[in-house]
Parts: sequence; C-alpha cells; structure tokens
Amino acid sequence: MKKYILISLLIVSFTIKLSAQKQIIHYNLLFAPDLSNRLNHKLYPKPVNDGDIVDGVLQKAWEEILRPKREEGQKDHYRIDFINKGLIGIYKINTDVLTIDFERFDKQIDRINYIKARNNVPRTFPGDIKKLIVEYDRFNDKAAISNHGADIWTYFKSGIDGRIILQDIPSGKITHKFRNIMVLMTDGYIEAGIFGKGYDLSASKVTAFRNAFLKSKEVNLSVFLSKNPAFKIKPADNPFLKSLEVIVLEMYDRSLSKTGAATKHPTDMEVMKLIWSDWLKSSGVKRFELKSIATSKEEAVKYVMDFIK
Repeated sequence: MKKYILISLLIVSFTIKLSAQKQIIHYNLLFAPDLSNRLNHKLYPKPVNDGDIVDGVLQKAWEEILRPKREEGQKDHYRIDFINKGLIGIYKINTDVLTIDFERFDKQIDRINYIKARNNVPRTFPGDIKKLIVEYDRFNDKAAISNHGADIWTYFKSGIDGRIILQDIPSGKITHKFRNIMVLMTDGYIEAGIFGKGYDLSASKVTAFRNAFLKSKEVNLSVFLSKNPAFKIKPADNPFLKSLEVIVLEMYDRSLSKTGAATKHPTDMEVMKLIWSDWLKSSGVKRFELKSIATSKEEAVKYVMDFIK
C-alpha cells in the first residue's frame, strides 16, 4: 500500500513541476534563396519576385508573429542565409544588414522602441527591414544576370548547422523554445552539377522518371518510386534537420504551357513533389510543405504565414 502511495505522490509531484514550468516560443525565421537561373524571368517568368515575398512576410512580423501571446521578451531572429556561401563574395553581399535579431535587447522598452520606431532610437525595425530588402534586391538582380546554380543537397547535408539552428534555452521555470523555420525559395529542380548519383533532381531526371513510370503501366506514383529507388534523392544525414521546419516556395513546373496547361502527365510538379517529399522525410526534416508559384505577393505571403501559424 505504501508503495502505491509513494508512486502516486511522485506522479503528482512531477505533474506539479511540469505545470509550474513555462514555455515561451520564439521564431528563428530563415529565408534561403536559390540564386540559380530560375531568377531569369525571360526563361521562367513568374508573377512574384523573391524580394517581395521576404518584404511581405517581414511587414507582417509584428502583428502576426512577434506580438501574439508574447507581449515581451521576444528573442526572434529573421535572416537571409545562403545555399552557396561562395556567392557572398562573388556578389559582394553586405551580410551585416541581412539579420534582424531581437535577442540583442536586454530591456523590453528598448525592444518596443525599436519595433515601433519611437523615442529617437538610432535603429528601427522598419528601417532594418528596408535595408535588408534593398540589399536583397541588389544581389538578387545580380544573380538574375549572372547565376551560379544552387547546391541544395550539400546545403541540407552540411550547411544547415548550429550556426543557424537555434536551440532551446532553459532559464529557471521558463524554457525559451525556438521554432526554426526556413523559407526555401527554389524552382524545385536540383541541378548543382553532380548528376545521376543521387544528389540531383534535374529536368532530365524528372523526364526519365515519367517515361519509366508510363512504360511500367503502374498506376500509383508512390508505389513506382518505392520499387525504383534509383530515382530517389539520397537522404541528407544531418541531425540538425530534426529541428527544422521547411516551406518550399515557388516550385516552377516546366512541363506546363505558357498558359498554364499541362503538356505531359504526370506533370513535372507531381514528380517533383513526390521525390522532394520522399527526400525530406528520409532526411529527417521535422515538418515541411511544398508550394508551386504563387499568383500574387499576397498569396505567397499567406503561404508562409499559414505555415508559421
């Protein structure tokens, strides 16, 4: 009897301890642009520029991310990260203006003055957003003219690390938890120069998959992929991915006509979403969504905000 009483007391004690602990959620929002030939609007026209998407999300940050349920102590980070780090030097990118860090404030009054641009503070949130977007548009325009591809597989394997994935911070009865959320802007075709070895999803690989699928007479794409693993992308073995949520934006279906009609079935988008989903799952990504190109800035921003919520 005493044994059962002791166990009951331990359970109650543990429950009380858990209830006494408070968790505060913070957001580490990363924008990772693919600076490849997808930026050439003559080749791949799309309604929304990447810079407009980044700006639209940041403009909604205060009302829809920073403020709800967190009136003070925000430790959010908003920043641009680069899939290919070598492009920072090639395009002479000023990375100092591409990070907005709310964790640097010790006092909430300083944080609010910065957010609301009041009391003559030397730096403001609206001002930092503007500087970030100006620099983003500058290197984005350069990349549209002279691009160098995007090694997305290697980025997921070794570029996503403790430098950008923020860990939870225990602080007495409060635990500060970070949601690491990446907005990956890419057309969905992974063409970094290594082909046919499991690191790519090139247009030719998509075509080969479609032809083999149609020839097989299989009716289910997922079943066909499971039987033909050569079409899969190799998992990116990276423990940091288990803490990462990814929304892939602006996947561009090259199999559609200029009017948006399918010219082939299954379409490139169907194939890409299948293989991307298999890759992200096998790589251990915590959560993900795959989105095709948006018809407007508002739609693209809504994709991101809905994913965050």
